[in-house]
Amino acid sequence: MKKLLYISLVAAAGFFGSCSQGDFEDAYKDPSTVTTTTVPKQFAGFMKINFEDVIPSYWNYYTVIRSTSLTYTQAHGFTNITGRYIPGPAVNDRWKRYYNFITQYRELEKVMASLSAAEQTENRIYTITSTIYLYDHTEKMVDNFGDIPFSQAGKISSTGGNYANAVAKYDNQTELYIKMLDELKAFSTELNSIALSPKVDLEFKNQDLINKGDLVSWKNYCNSLRLRILNRVSAVPSLASRANTEIAEIIAEAKIVDENSENIAFKVYTQDIDLDSAGFIDALEGANNNVAPKPMIDHMNANGDPREAWLFEKGQTATVFTGLDPTLTSGVQDQLIVDGKIAIYNRSVISRNKWLPGTLINAAEVNLILAEYYSRNGNGTTAKTYFEKAIRQSIEYYVRLGDKADVLTWKPTTEPTTAEIEAYILKINFAGAVTAAAQLELIAFQKYIHYNIMQADESWAEQRRLKLPALVFQEDETSTVRKTPPTRWTYPNSESVYNTDNYNAVKANDNLSTKIFWDVK
Repeated sequence: MKKLLYISLVAAAGFFGSCSQGDFEDAYKDPSTVTTTTVPKQFAGFMKINFEDVIPSYWNYYTVIRSTSLTYTQAHGFTNITGRYIPGPAVNDRWKRYYNFITQYRELEKVMASLSAAEQTENRIYTITSTIYLYDHTEKMVDNFGDIPFSQAGKISSTGGNYANAVAKYDNQTELYIKMLDELKAFSTELNSIALSPKVDLEFKNQDLINKGDLVSWKNYCNSLRLRILNRVSAVPSLASRANTEIAEIIAEAKIVDENSENIAFKVYTQDIDLDSAGFIDALEGANNNVAPKPMIDHMNANGDPREAWLFEKGQTATVFTGLDPTLTSGVQDQLIVDGKIAIYNRSVISRNKWLPGTLINAAEVNLILAEYYSRNGNGTTAKTYFEKAIRQSIEYYVRLGDKADVLTWKPTTEPTTAEIEAYILKINFAGAVTAAAQLELIAFQKYIHYNIMQADESWAEQRRLKLPALVFQEDETSTVRKTPPTRWTYPNSESVYNTDNYNAVKANDNLSTKIFWDVK
């Protein structure tokens, strides 16, 4: 087991803007020397330990999602090599990182439990917000794997280091989703009235890496996460009624991420520490990971999408934007890439932008969820309003990503005009989609564009759930394991070796064809 990480962040935004590398290192406790911690320090350590799962990083993009969700969603163009639909050992790293993350959460629970009842009440905000953040990442784990160890996971510290007593059973994925929904709903109510003492208010602002102690933002984050989870289970028979009822309640309360100014993200404040996206250049530009996908480029070309020049560059020898055709042989694909015919993700705005935030929830995502909700319930007029709002927000989002770009070589010199944006929206013509099915096709394609490589986990989950957009994949005829993209990741081999009894209880479902419980179409 890796040593627990305890962190003391000594600042809010002002500190991030003025600190040096040495200053920041002094603010962190060496895990190997720490014998005690506090709730605020452990909270910050918990949030920091998985930052590479959020802020665009080399580890997550190159090691994990390059060969998994980016390919399965055609968020990037990929060559048709043998074994391209088999997740491989990369997912083991995501598994390990999540369980390091949850171990930090359990340690926070342990420290909190050591306080008096009055102190626990005073520090309640740390339990609420850490659990919201935990559930955001737990949802992704369930969406990728299905049943996962959760309720008993990460408790090796509580067992005094006894590994045999710390092995964890797998929690049922449906029950885990329900648990998250129940607790997030309760947290939403609690955040309406919670009051922080001056001491906790100051500490919380200093240690909160996501929202800098802003309780309104945490409320918006909580409800928007609920929206995402509820929408994901909206077709599950046992949860459909609850999904519609609670989404309506959240809309009525109007406490959600509704504008780009309210986006929830792990922001980059300085290049002097490791909380940045500096490694993204190698992750995205290495091994042609930044190649543009044909379905997205074709749509942008046909409809005059104002995001195209902000998200992509033309191939080095090309005069038009061209995406990589997924139906070609790998040899032909490789030659097109080598010849500079294929577009790539914009280096100024995306891959060489060291200030990219780690997206958690954003306004365009939320409003596309609301558009789907209204369409599903027969209100096409209101769905159109949210759909078009989401497009405007998505365009603004990607244009604004370029504001802090260090390398300006490929950054567009003019921003989209209102006329160009409205012309694109008119061309998409949501009003012309008279059925819910036709509306859903438009909504799903906008999710595909907006998520692209920046929210790969969400994109893969939504494409499996909706079976949209209807993307074409060349079958891997050379594979005897998987010829098309899988419906889940398989568990790491370490589970069958070190957690044998618990693994055996879920072994029958440990294959690339078992669907996640919300995948009912």
